[in-house]
Amino acid sequence: MQTSTQQTRQGLRFSVIEGAFAHTFANLTGTIFLPAFALLLGAGSFEIGLLAAIPFLATLAQFPGAALVDHIKNPRRVAIAFALSARLLWLPIILLILIYYHRNPSLLLMIFLVLFVLYHTLGSISGVAWLSWMAGLVPEEIRGRFFGFRNSVLGLVTIIVTLIGGRFLDWYGSQMKHVSPIGAFEIIFAVALICALISVAFLMRKPGVPETVQRSVRLRGRLHEVWEHFNFKKMLRFALFWSFSVNFASPFFIVFMLQDLHLSYTFIGFMAVLSAVADLIGMGFWGHFSDQHGNRPVVILCAAGGAVSPALWYFTTGDGWYIPGLIAILHMAGGFFFAGYNLCSVNLVFRMVPRGSNALFFAMWSAVNGIAAAAGALTGGWFSQNIAPFISEFSVKSVFIPVFMLSALMRILSFTLLRRIEEDTSTPTIRAVRILRSLRVWASTMGYHPLVQFFLPSPVKPANTADTDPVWPLWKIDAILERNRFWRWMRP
Repeated sequence: MQTSTQQTRQGLRFSVIEGAFAHTFANLTGTIFLPAFALLLGAGSFEIGLLAAIPFLATLAQFPGAALVDHIKNPRRVAIAFALSARLLWLPIILLILIYYHRNPSLLLMIFLVLFVLYHTLGSISGVAWLSWMAGLVPEEIRGRFFGFRNSVLGLVTIIVTLIGGRFLDWYGSQMKHVSPIGAFEIIFAVALICALISVAFLMRKPGVPETVQRSVRLRGRLHEVWEHFNFKKMLRFALFWSFSVNFASPFFIVFMLQDLHLSYTFIGFMAVLSAVADLIGMGFWGHFSDQHGNRPVVILCAAGGAVSPALWYFTTGDGWYIPGLIAILHMAGGFFFAGYNLCSVNLVFRMVPRGSNALFFAMWSAVNGIAAAAGALTGGWFSQNIAPFISEFSVKSVFIPVFMLSALMRILSFTLLRRIEEDTSTPTIRAVRILRSLRVWASTMGYHPLVQFFLPSPVKPANTADTDPVWPLWKIDAILERNRFWRWMRP
């Protein structure tokens, strides 16, 4: 099976649309809504940490998923089958909420945790197949721009969904006082399930990729091959410490704002929107920058920015007028820096691993990140739940502040492992810093017309690429704009 240029472009378009519906589903069943739902069922800090850890622990299922992809040699089929199976599990979850919430909320929480584990296990198998699928579908020369664009769309979806969902929860709580608050989450989860099924429908319309000849080698031998890839092993070592450090604190920012700062769902939703806006801008900027200068400097710079941010939450526990603004700045900075890290760390792995046998590499990458993140979330939950008797001697107003400070310290220590990672043809980090000091570079990297930057050819071509991209842009509006006199007059 060969994929033509037109099929590839159409498949990438469907990938953007499918991702928008999938991200709507993921936001309505996660982000601020999942911890709020768990708190309504009586969950404590440890249960919140467990909920955050489950998706990462489930990444262990990617090893049998990678073996399945290599055996079937059709990642498209595996991705669709397991994505549909995973998302349909939310139907019994919705029905169980109707049955058990008023009878036994603690039992409902336990059943929900079990189904949540199964959902993420199936989803992880689908995820590794999806990565293998996209590695063959997305041309390497536009990978940064494509995933930057796709992730920017997902960021826009996060803005809309979080604003509407957060406002809906506050409205439901104030206008439906005679009705159980669990009804709001039943509605949210039902809408999420509908979006999930629409996402699968678009997933089925994406073309497959040419099958590659796989060597008939036992899993043990394949694991040995992965482990002998020294650059990839150094990336795994960094990811192990970084994911633990980040997730030691990340599940508890929302709980901190709800329980200790007593902020409303609307305000927290607005903070999530600010983070998503910064993520959207970051995806656009870092996607173009990485295509021109490489992924390694972006990962280093963004990890440095994300390392210090948890410590600044110490200053949000007072009564100062500046606190809402500080929380907003922290959300925006976190969204911008983690956009670059999440995008370019995955793209760096894309460039490292061999094309013909990449499913196991992706499984190893996801598993290491998942295990470390799960351990971090569980450890952070245990630490915050048991630190309370010891902080009474200090002027600390929340059990989560020591968690945030310790997370910042561990991130800074793990950051030292990044310098050992290599990438061919990437710009040295010091030179990348000098480039970023120029405002002109920021403008040219984002494009002179940011609103349509992803729909136009890149103003600066990456090195070692053809003069024109046969696939990019996905939606070619440049020909339409060229016929517009006002556009020709306004362009640089």
